Amino acid sequence: MALNNFDSTSDLDILEYDWEITPTPKRIYITISSEPAFGGLLLSNGMIGKRKAVVKFHSKWFYDSTFGHNSMKLGDTGACLYKLKGDNYFLELANWRPFNLHDPAADWLSTYPLVSAICKWLYTNQFTEVISLSSSVIHGFIDSPKYLEFPPEELYILDTQTAKYIQQPAKPKNKKQHLMLSPPHYLFTRVWAEYLPTGKALNVVAGSNGIDSIDIESVNTLCNWLKTQGITISHKSIDKTHAEIKKAQKEESDAISENLITNKVKPSNNGVMYG
Repeated sequence: MALNNFDSTSDLDILEYDWEITPTPKRIYITISSEPAFGGLLLSNGMIGKRKAVVKFHSKWFYDSTFGHNSMKLGDTGACLYKLKGDNYFLELANWRPFNLHDPAADWLSTYPLVSAICKWLYTNQFTEVISLSSSVIHGFIDSPKYLEFPPEELYILDTQTAKYIQQPAKPKNKKQHLMLSPPHYLFTRVWAEYLPTGKALNVVAGSNGIDSIDIESVNTLCNWLKTQGITISHKSIDKTHAEIKKAQKEESDAISENLITNKVKPSNNGVMYG
């Protein structure tokens, strides 16, 4: 795949492969592959399928733990833009910086420059709709009666322009549901609403089974909604990724068990198996 154009700002490097500016209004869907419970990774692979990136983004603001690890491919970091059907596009944020709920200021400082730079590129390239896709898994990190957890079959769509739900469950688990969004999911739609007040900025959020699960049910809920938008999903890619995750978890669990047996170490009683 040949590089057609390269552009750079203080916060973003843009590598354009199969891309040219057209006046046609465009819609972009956004996920974060590194989110807890693997929902973002599963959904991303389902939306990508066998597609090749048309634009790649790199930045100092992306989280990159590849220092000293030559086995890591370049494509595993940064963000990639893919062409979907019609005027629909998909942006996979592959390696976002880990969230720090105890230091929101740090999250803001590491998130805003990158989100703003990508939104400027989207604005220049005639995008009109930004749609963030995620689960409510972050609610599991928060001990708050305001941000209640809800099941993966439930779906909420929040319009950032009006701060109101345009879709919610007919019979929700919680009578009043507030959404806690991770910094990039929150900022992408919020910044876009400021850039283009006449456009569309939506947060589409499925419930979650929690941080210790694999969010496959949440992904299925999001896929069902995407289908109503005319988006084709590769369920084969999702199933393959799901199997690989379960295999990796089993191998890690077996390795920990073997280490405990070999070294005769008793596990701590704090209820935390990993980390």
